[in-house]
Amino acid sequence: MLKRAFQALIVFLFIISLAIFVTINSVWLFRLSIPLFHLTDQTGLTTSQMMHEYLKMISYLQLPWQTSLHFDFFASSSQGLQHFKDVRSLVMVNNLVMLISGVASWLVLNKLVQNKQLYNLLNPLRILVTIIIGIAGGIMLVNFDQAFIWFHQLFFRNDYWLFDPNRDEVINMLPDGFFALCFLLFGGALVSIGILVLLLMIRYQIKAAKKD
Repeated sequence: MLKRAFQALIVFLFIISLAIFVTINSVWLFRLSIPLFHLTDQTGLTTSQMMHEYLKMISYLQLPWQTSLHFDFFASSSQGLQHFKDVRSLVMVNNLVMLISGVASWLVLNKLVQNKQLYNLLNPLRILVTIIIGIAGGIMLVNFDQAFIWFHQLFFRNDYWLFDPNRDEVINMLPDGFFALCFLLFGGALVSIGILVLLLMIRYQIKAAKKD
């Protein structure tokens, strides 16, 4: 029982870390947010200038060899840049978890397919996915703003995430509504990837059963 739960946890870690990776790298969502939240009026920049800054920010968060961040059109404080550094550390950890759990998941699922025991993982994995979806949905229904604050208080040891728009102008192109959309995208990605993994597991299980 514990072995199955551990195997399900490995696959679940891959699902959730992949959903986070997809969300962070969905540059198209920010592009859609520019007219949606009137960001050209909020920042005084053009769409191309904001996309330039956003891509620079994502590159810093995702690429290990990009060790510094400097905005061309926004002023930044040392505390603001430190927050981006803290976020980068979390992103790097997530990427590492995604890679390790991805390889481990393939090994686990491949072994279960060979032993025709894939069905043993379906229920615990389905339960884990359902629980996290329920929590995420509950957060959105209750109070996203409060959940946003709790998230930062949980993962950051300082209050540098409280940006002053006059000192860290980049926050003007990252309104609360954009982060809410990111959270919705994460939930959608989590559901989609979870369902896809479950369907693939069921498919392979049916194939294995037919061979018998």
